Amino acid sequence: MSPLVKSTVLSLGLLTGTVVSAYAQSESIAALPPDAAATPAPQGAVVAPSPRYVGPDPGVTWSAQERQTQQVQPSPKYVGPDPGVTWGAQERQTQRVQPSPEFIGAQPGPVDDRGDSD
Repeated sequence: MSPLVKSTVLSLGLLTGTVVSAYAQSESIAALPPDAAATPAPQGAVVAPSPRYVGPDPGVTWSAQERQTQQVQPSPKYVGPDPGVTWGAQERQTQRVQPSPEFIGAQPGPVDDRGDSD
């Protein structure tokens, strides 16, 4: 489809959408004349007073009254390691350390880490 035809079809679609939305809004309540009578509120309605609010008074803080009911007893001695002290197995050397056998194989040479010279 050529760009001219595509542009024309899209423009006509946009124009049609604008016309339809304007027509739909013209029948809203805002389009009524200002002298249209609204439904009046009933005149004999009696409003009962609200019941007393059950709960703390608004704005007043409340906290529990705490009392000590019995004498504080010290905790029994903890059975176990003392807190904060670490424990590890005591390791002792049981025999003389044997040196490693001599390396049998190619001896490592100097390493050239400058990269390839290509």
